[in-house]
Parts: sequence; structure tokens; C-alpha cells
Amino acid sequence: MNYEEIFQRLTERLASELTDSDLALVARAFEIARVAHDGQLRDEGTPYIVHPVRVAAALVNELEVFTPTLVCGALLHDVIEDSATTREQISEMFNEDIAEVVWLLTKLEDVSLADYLSAIEAAGATGAPIVKLCDRMDNLRFLTCSPRTEKIRRYIRTTETYYLPMAARTSPYVHDQMELMLDVARTHLEGLGSQ
Repeated sequence: MNYEEIFQRLTERLASELTDSDLALVARAFEIARVAHDGQLRDEGTPYIVHPVRVAAALVNELEVFTPTLVCGALLHDVIEDSATTREQISEMFNEDIAEVVWLLTKLEDVSLADYLSAIEAAGATGAPIVKLCDRMDNLRFLTCSPRTEKIRRYIRTTETYYLPMAARTSPYVHDQMELMLDVARTHLEGLGSQ
């Protein structure tokens, strides 16, 4: 299923939960993200936009989080990091709540992973932690598609150290999903080692 189809199903799911103006906000977030990630590819060779759309879909379909701010935040979560778009522009195009979530989810190069995740958890009232966990859950689900074994090892290590404890505090469902995906990734690495 391509990202347009995933997004179409997402909007159909949201139609009974959101107002028309909120649906329009989500559609605008999708369009901004699509343009911002245009030409960018994931490790597995798919268009980058498929990832934020899957993150938003996981939030809605698996966790039943329908908050427009968080759905937009999921769609836009890599926009500042991966394009010239600024926090101020997101605030102008959407609102300060969405800009705050996207900014919290933006990993700056000079900030350690531990500090980055601590800041997200400290801002738990924004809802940013669950979006970040859905982001990591999606990355883990497609981790074995990466041709880079060092990346797979790093993701296993950082998930065990930082994301699993965060998920245990935030969402038992996401925690269990991460555990499953870690097992898949470890088995995949063992298979690579025997080749």
C-alpha cells in the first residue's frame, strides 16, 4: 500500500472523530510533510513520506489517539529536521501547540539522545511522548529492510536502553510491540551472521 492509500484510510478513519476544520488541518499537515520530504528516500528505498504517514496511522488505528494536534505532529515530526521549514513557519501555518509538538520531536545534532528523550517525557502534557514512541515503533517494524547492519545494531541498543523504559511508562501496547520487533531484528542479525 502506498502512502496516498495509507493517508486516505487514515482520513476515512478520522472522519467520524474530527470536525471538518480539524480534518482540513490534518490534510494540510500531510501536504506540508509531502512537499518537505519530496525526493527523500528511506533506507529501504521507499519515499520518506511513507514513514510519517505510517506513524500517524499507528497513532490513530492502533492507539485510538484522535487529537488533531498529535496527528498533525506525527505527520510533521521530521519536517524541521529534514527540510528548511522552521518552528515559526509551522506555528504560522498551524498553531503553537502543533509547532511545540514538532519542535519537541526534532532531534538537534548537539543534543544527546538521553537528553532529547528526557525533554520529550518532561513535556508529557503535550502528547509528544506517544508520538515519539509511534515513530520508533514504525522504525523498528521496517528495521530489517535496512541494508546497514550497524544501524540495525544501534537501533536495537538504543531501543533497549531508552525507548523500552519510556514505553513501559507510557504505553504497554507500544512496549509489547517494540519487544516483538526487537526479537525480529535480533533474529535477522543472527541470520546475517550465519551467511
